[in-house]
Amino acid sequence: GIFFVVIIAVLAGFDIKEAASIGIIGAADGPTSIFVSNQLAPNLLGAIAVAAYSYMALVPIIQPFAIRLVTTKKERQIRMTYKAEGVSKTTKIIFPIFVTILAGFIAPTALPLVGFLMFGNILRECGVLDRLSETAQNELVNICSILLGLTIAVKMQASLFLNTQTLMIIAFGLVAFIMDTIGGVLFAKLLNLFRKEKINPMIGAAGISAFPMSSRVIQQMATAEDPKNFVLMFAVGANVAGQIGSVIAGGLLLSFFS
Repeated sequence: GIFFVVIIAVLAGFDIKEAASIGIIGAADGPTSIFVSNQLAPNLLGAIAVAAYSYMALVPIIQPFAIRLVTTKKERQIRMTYKAEGVSKTTKIIFPIFVTILAGFIAPTALPLVGFLMFGNILRECGVLDRLSETAQNELVNICSILLGLTIAVKMQASLFLNTQTLMIIAFGLVAFIMDTIGGVLFAKLLNLFRKEKINPMIGAAGISAFPMSSRVIQQMATAEDPKNFVLMFAVGANVAGQIGSVIAGGLLLSFFS
């Protein structure tokens, strides 16, 4: 979805840096969209931020529509065997460290985003920084949200924001978001061609950064088709992967075009 819209935006007349900033809206990740557009196309920051956060809020409306376009009722009813297993403390601590190092090799420019995301995980999981973890999850994140909103508002002057270009950005962002969803579903269906134990293809749609909203939507759709179908944990796994993947995708765009 991201790279598809980059191509479409270039064909529509945007330069490559602006197109890359528009494409990343498809990740449904506000911080990544802001981080990328601030470096590649700061003149579009206001419109891109509005589009990214709007589509994050519209996940329960957009994703079911897109999923139904490319799945059958039988596919949406596929059950998956879930075995509850514990995760060791060591694994929980190693995971963010490993992800940060791996992301650094793949997309070094994405390290600020990946690093802060994983830093929050370590604060929570290490077990000795509860006060800092609670502050980061509550007071600090609220303060940052307020400052972020005020900063972006400066970029939303009427002369820069109220124009046809903004409408095009919002439209392309919608295309990127829908293509992300459809692409994930189709990839899951491709995997099913080679698997005996089938994956519910709706899981693929959760591979975006709108966490945990997207995984909840997938579970609600599965329950609507089969009240006894439980796919939430699989969807959450894809959702977490989507968070990390969207940040790396943003880092790749910065590596290519900055």
